[in-house]
Amino acid sequence: MKDNYYLISKSFQRYLVPSILAILGGNISFMADHIIAGKVLGSNALAAMSMVNPLFFLFTTLGTLICVGSSTMASICLGKEDRHTANKLFTLTALLVLILGGLISITGYLFLNPLVNLISDGKELHAMVYEYCRGLIPGSICIMAVYLPLNFFRIEGRGHLGMMMFLIMAVLDIGLDLYFTLVLGMGMFGLAIATVFSSLIAVIVMFPFLFTKGGYRFVSIGKSIRLVNGILIVGSPPALNNFYSVIRTFILNMLILAFGGPVAVAGFAFVNSVNTLAQAIVSGIAQTVSPLVGVFYGEHDVISIRKVFTLAIKFGLASMVVFSILISVFARQICLLFGLTSTGQQQIAIPALVICSLSLTGVMVNQILGYYYMTIGRTKIANLLTLCRGLLFIVLAALMLSQVWGLYGIWISFSVSELLTLAIVMITARQTLRRERELSGVLLLNHRDVDEGRFISFSVDTNVEAVMESSDKISDFCENCRLNPKQSMVISLAIEEILLLMLKQVFEGKDHDSIDVKIFVRDDRVIMRFRCGGRKFNPLEYYKTAMEKSHGPEDLDTDESMGLKLISKMAKKVDYSTNLGLNNIIIRL
Repeated sequence: MKDNYYLISKSFQRYLVPSILAILGGNISFMADHIIAGKVLGSNALAAMSMVNPLFFLFTTLGTLICVGSSTMASICLGKEDRHTANKLFTLTALLVLILGGLISITGYLFLNPLVNLISDGKELHAMVYEYCRGLIPGSICIMAVYLPLNFFRIEGRGHLGMMMFLIMAVLDIGLDLYFTLVLGMGMFGLAIATVFSSLIAVIVMFPFLFTKGGYRFVSIGKSIRLVNGILIVGSPPALNNFYSVIRTFILNMLILAFGGPVAVAGFAFVNSVNTLAQAIVSGIAQTVSPLVGVFYGEHDVISIRKVFTLAIKFGLASMVVFSILISVFARQICLLFGLTSTGQQQIAIPALVICSLSLTGVMVNQILGYYYMTIGRTKIANLLTLCRGLLFIVLAALMLSQVWGLYGIWISFSVSELLTLAIVMITARQTLRRERELSGVLLLNHRDVDEGRFISFSVDTNVEAVMESSDKISDFCENCRLNPKQSMVISLAIEEILLLMLKQVFEGKDHDSIDVKIFVRDDRVIMRFRCGGRKFNPLEYYKTAMEKSHGPEDLDTDESMGLKLISKMAKKVDYSTNLGLNNIIIRL
């Protein structure tokens, strides 16, 4: 009786592709702004975009803080079958985005001049920076709002809707960029309002889908200070990552400007823009870890957590190696795409792109670890990781190495920062293991139930023979856990009846699929979980319908209904949910 990890791998892939494409859609929009700025408005416009990037990152920081924090908490609630709290978190998130986004839009516009003077340093790029900020700041609430549907779609197993939202946003942004700059001649202001309008329209189109197919509901939030505090704590690592990007980009812009002038700043903007493609893969994989681990953590399923993490690391490292090779080989062609055609521009941009690409494997590992620790509640470790790689190490390395190798030292500092951060994480994890001896490994998980044989996870092929065999073999597990005869009988009966029912109703007799069974035994609790893909089917509704068609329980004459009747009588509680976009049946004895 072994777990083939089929459903975990399938769920990982189903989450991964929409996550990458969703972020890629947003990043393509970001990159398109830079390409059009460089090709249509000149290299100074590209440098001005680099100056404004910290402000853009600030808006995404706040959206990430609220939406990632709340959705991560909601995923754990769903793992615990607490739908009401998940709806409270959803309602609270929408309210916080409206209030905070509105305040930033109004306040930012009122203090537009001082803000522009700060980020442009009052020099030759001031006019272009001002025009872009004049269009971007009033619409900051729209940029923040896109993170709400994206993250809440993801934990429902409907990441493809978040992907559609970001693809709509990308297509609209590119079209409006070209129309406002080439047709209307609106320059930097046109690029900014294109970003705002595309975000607004995409959110308006996709937001209603949050409420369909048994989705979320607005509920009374009552006294939710505790939840707000939790959102801020849980969402702090990715939010601080964006916030540190604001400070880091500002400092590096000033440092690069001092060493190479506007041409070097344009080269840095070029590198950042190209790296948004890599960031789509990095963030897509890291953010795929969060909802899956969140649900499994709520279920105390350490085996599935380890499998998700392993899948993420393997796929992430392979993809970053391929990406680094490709952009190194085609670096010159990518420069031409951004309008960097002169020899002087390419002498700065090409080495910067190639050297910075070497840091991407480290970026991948650290991002996955950051989202993982955030999800399991190890926020201090996640925040330490974020501080080290997002600001502290890279700024210190850039300041020191630039004195030795100039601009090359700045590019090298990205790889140095990731390596030092990984070392700090390993040291911190080891210290944690010394304090909390019940934990093990860098993932800091408690394997006691698995080691003691009180947790079992196995997969059953979708055929009658496999179901009957698993129903018989489970007696060994029950005996090892010292369950009484009644409990053992219910477990064996539940496996047989539930799986046969799912076989008929979900898979309709088709083979070559799999159903996961997980049994958790602790003290006076026995929890059974059955999970499978295929057609959505709620056995509780099925039993209810059969009851309504009959004259009472005694009149239920089908084998399926009789099995459900027996299990319902013997179990404390039977629930059904669609966590991770799968059929989930939970039986508590």
